[in-house]
Amino acid sequence: MMDRVLSWSFSLALAGLLLAMSFQKVFGLDPNPVFGLIAARSGIGLFEPGLRYVTALLELIAAGLVLWPAMRQRGAMLGLFVAGGAIVFHLSPWLGWQVPKAGPLSQALAQGMTAAQIDALNLPTDKGAMFLLALAIAALAAMSIYVERNNAFTASHPGSKPERASFA
Repeated sequence: MMDRVLSWSFSLALAGLLLAMSFQKVFGLDPNPVFGLIAARSGIGLFEPGLRYVTALLELIAAGLVLWPAMRQRGAMLGLFVAGGAIVFHLSPWLGWQVPKAGPLSQALAQGMTAAQIDALNLPTDKGAMFLLALAIAALAAMSIYVERNNAFTASHPGSKPERASFA
């Protein structure tokens, strides 16, 4: 019973975050501050809007799979993959773990400013909030994968418990 509660709790929280992030990418500020900044700093225009829409679609698919009990583990794996990509970009020089505030950054990108001009503006940052959100999504996805893997073992081996690491 507790496994089922944990499974649904993690999956609903993960699906909610993935849906929120997906809708933000599609219906949020245009140009998207995160993907626009990555495109400006990397010089690769494919990031905005192309990769933004691909990421939004992957997040939407992951949220749907997480809500379907038979596919929950695969959805969580896809969510972990997307969150892992976000973490990698936040740790890269193309984005950084502190992102300038979304509104002013989007306005600067819409005006066609270069990455150097945007950096020279010294815009206030989110103080790492987006990076922490990516970490939270990754943690929820990992916990969901663990719970689903545990549930699958229990279902295939009734009456036995999965082996756990011992620190003794």
